[in-house]
Amino acid sequence: VNTINKDEVVYTEDPREDHHNWTPQWTRWLGLPSHMHWCRDIVLQKTNNESWGFSIVGGYEESHGQQQPFFIKTIVPGTPAHFDGRLKCGDEIVAVNGATTVGMKNNSLIPMLKLQKNRVTLTVVSWPGTLV
Repeated sequence: VNTINKDEVVYTEDPREDHHNWTPQWTRWLGLPSHMHWCRDIVLQKTNNESWGFSIVGGYEESHGQQQPFFIKTIVPGTPAHFDGRLKCGDEIVAVNGATTVGMKNNSLIPMLKLQKNRVTLTVVSWPGTLV
């Protein structure tokens, strides 16, 4: 949107195309210098077979032949990740129970997380401003 004067607004792009270029807001933090990142361990616990309460994106993509870091995409309300409150959308998962996730495929990390019965330690890199 470009404003020509206070009473007139001109649209320079078709707003219907915005959904094609949409990216999560937290991806803006990825360009921050490394001294603004911090690595920490987050221990989640649960008492039954419920989900840990987060979804991930990333990993090795065979179709593109490239490795992408794993990121927390969403936090599900009412789950261990939500109640703990430390894990944020945009956090990068670098290890699970001390085992690195670098080079791991998405379809390997998900079963690994599901195998953890009552407790899991996620080593994550966070950025200032990551979202809930």
